Amino acid sequence: MSAVNPVGPVGGRDWAPLTVGELIPRLPEPDDPVAVLEIALLAAWRPDALAGSGALPGCVLREHAGMTKRANSLLVPTRRVPADLSPAAGFYARRRLPALAMVRADAPAAPSLAPTPDPRVLVMTAPVEVVAAPVPRRGGGAGRPDVVVALDEDPSHDLIARTAQRARPGSSGEEALRLARRLLTSAPAQRFASTPAGGAGRLAVTGIDGVAVLDGLFVPPRARRRGEASAMVRALAGAAGALGARTMALEVERDNAPAVACYLALGFRTHHEHLYCAVLGAPA
Repeated sequence: MSAVNPVGPVGGRDWAPLTVGELIPRLPEPDDPVAVLEIALLAAWRPDALAGSGALPGCVLREHAGMTKRANSLLVPTRRVPADLSPAAGFYARRRLPALAMVRADAPAAPSLAPTPDPRVLVMTAPVEVVAAPVPRRGGGAGRPDVVVALDEDPSHDLIARTAQRARPGSSGEEALRLARRLLTSAPAQRFASTPAGGAGRLAVTGIDGVAVLDGLFVPPRARRRGEASAMVRALAGAAGALGARTMALEVERDNAPAVACYLALGFRTHHEHLYCAVLGAPA
């Protein structure tokens, strides 16, 4: 169990715990493809606390000991941003976390939000069969046969340790490792890719609309530009297909040009963008 109480009274209003399966029916427009994909991204990276409030319809509060912004921010999956976000601000203040919200780039500006300095995030998608296809490319990058990729159902110790480093300050080392492993294995099914050079990547099958999510892709600097990333993505796409997924999705910062170029070469295209915002007027 998490060290903090995941739900409770906030600013005089109660948050109620939610499950991922309850989220899409609660959306103002359940057939909104952007909102559905945002829920799929959430289903791939499920924090300990998922909660909702009647004061913030369609929104989802997420909390996981401060471990990553994605798992510790208010998700606003639709274009409707509530005017009063004080319940969310209070929730995060009580947990000694920054009051952040993840909002769609196409949502109207809200006076209660201010974009953080973080770059906008591209949400990219591609058909699984397109990404998995071993198509050779000029220079050999995506089709190099000499990159060995291992797939496992469990995360490596190195991946757990890297994730644990992002826990809230003051978390014990043992607790941070436990929370990191739980976050990394929080989807209905996941596969982890690795290479002898130290590359790593994660695939999470979400159970939402046939979507599998790629995240945590890492290649050590000494091994970059050798086809490692492309080989891992293709291997994970093959695993996604075997697990019944039809679509792969991922998030990448818009200004990460090398990563964006790699994903474009593999067949991904931008579906939409989202960004992080600070909730103004958050309690001190």
